[in-house]
Amino acid sequence: MSQSTSKLFSVSISVLRFLLPAWIGAAVLFVITSVAEQTAEDFGSVIRDQLATIRFPLYYKFGTVIYIGSLLACAVAWKTSAKQHGRRATIILLLMVVSAIVFAWDYFTVYSPLQALIIPPGQVRTQEFITLHNWSRHANELHLMITLAACVLALIPFTNGFALAPVAGTGGKR
Repeated sequence: MSQSTSKLFSVSISVLRFLLPAWIGAAVLFVITSVAEQTAEDFGSVIRDQLATIRFPLYYKFGTVIYIGSLLACAVAWKTSAKQHGRRATIILLLMVVSAIVFAWDYFTVYSPLQALIIPPGQVRTQEFITLHNWSRHANELHLMITLAACVLALIPFTNGFALAPVAGTGGKR
């Protein structure tokens, strides 16, 4: 692997190592905030629906930006990975593609119709709402678990001459 290819690989892995935990943390914080708002006795059903119509579009927009950046970083890491890291880079890329597909599926087939059910705000929760809400919850759990698996794989150090410094006390040998 050439020096420039190795640097490109290191940069793409660094970007990936930043984006994946950032997305997982943001999504978890979003869920914690959403649950707190939905269970707060201070908010009536109209306010809760209004908060959801403000908050969820931002969640999906932010997620889309993270997924685009992550998929680009994955593709560059996969393309520039050393032969011994090709399998792991391929697995990370495939996991992120599957996670992005689940995320997109949730947005287009579950979230969009779900959002329409709370506009105008304050409507009674129908069985369709409950079903879509459960599907959305499961889809989000799934894509975040897949992203977590990709994140763990990306965070394990890639051992090559460019990524890790020599071990102290070995005379520069690994």
